[in-house]
Amino acid sequence: MSGILRWLDDWAEEFCVSVMLALLVLLLGMEVFSRFLLGKSFSWMEELCRYLFVWSSYIGVAIAVKHKEQLRILMFMDVLKKRFPQLVRILYVVSELTFTVFCALVFYYSLGMLENMIRFKQVSAALEINVMYAYLIIPISMALTIFRTLQGLCRDIRNNTLEFESRED
Repeated sequence: MSGILRWLDDWAEEFCVSVMLALLVLLLGMEVFSRFLLGKSFSWMEELCRYLFVWSSYIGVAIAVKHKEQLRILMFMDVLKKRFPQLVRILYVVSELTFTVFCALVFYYSLGMLENMIRFKQVSAALEINVMYAYLIIPISMALTIFRTLQGLCRDIRNNTLEFESRED
């Protein structure tokens, strides 16, 4: 894999979220400064910050999946791992595939939602942009999450490391 593709695989989502969160902090800081020191408030800044926060949260789902840090119920798996390690591996694959199907369903239905938003254009209050752009993150995030889930599952199968990872933090 070339250097650019390796960087994209390792850091693309984190870079995008970092830029969004840095912009969010900068905009919120400017808004606080302008509101309290200048006595002037910008309604578009609040709406843009809301969209940045939502977009960074949705991309964060793909980041969590990539690092295997998504929410899971592991107590049951820890009990099973001691007595039935092969069953835990099967349950891990079933869990990952079930999550992938869920993300695929969300992706599919979000495309229908976007189709309706294109047909019946709705404009945001402050930015006066098509609301479809705010909701576009749902299919993007689900596609990234599906990709990262299947990528991790394939990597685990190839490395023969199929198991739930319990975190003792």
